[in-house]
Amino acid sequence: MKAVEFSRWYLAVFFLLVAGFYTTTILVKKRRAGRSPVIRGEPGSLHRRVHDTFSIFRALILIVCVARVPWPGLDAALLPITPLWTPLVILAGNGLMAISFALIVTIHSSMGPDWQSGIGPGGPQRLITDRWFGFSRNPTFLFIQAAQLGLFLSLPSAFTLICLVVGVAAIQIQVRLEERHLLERWGNAYREYQRRAPRWVRLPSYGGRCAGDCTRGD
Repeated sequence: MKAVEFSRWYLAVFFLLVAGFYTTTILVKKRRAGRSPVIRGEPGSLHRRVHDTFSIFRALILIVCVARVPWPGLDAALLPITPLWTPLVILAGNGLMAISFALIVTIHSSMGPDWQSGIGPGGPQRLITDRWFGFSRNPTFLFIQAAQLGLFLSLPSAFTLICLVVGVAAIQIQVRLEERHLLERWGNAYREYQRRAPRWVRLPSYGGRCAGDCTRGD
């Protein structure tokens, strides 16, 4: 199937580019600021466990996607979900990943020196509430989850399904840890921001009513 072969190479190149982008970004920001923008959290903390879990799965995904190019037979070991192995599903997943990553890069660029990964004890120095962060309080995490869904569609299997579930769970925990920290750091300013911007996306209203909290989108 041509879509499968295209996606095989696509995923390998995609994750190598992602790894290169983040490695370069971290090194450049570390050189400019004199410190790493990646904050793993205290040993044994939930923050550290979430960070390490996400890092392990990210590395595993990279290894698997690169290894699939010289060893196509590896697909069977990933326990494919065969009803989803169609050109439409696979290519839709490729497209979703590309769009999501492009948006993530755009958001990172818009943040400039304020971008960091993890929860810093004294940060952030500025509460960003405009542009992408007026649309969602967590736009980067939103599109990371979309990219994770795209990976599952690009390579429908038990392996990528587990990666999707673990990745989404890790992000959900991380978001709540960050919200708690931001409330402590910014107090009423962050509470006001919570009232104005949804955690993920604002759900549409029907006849003036919402199923849930229209204001916060939590």
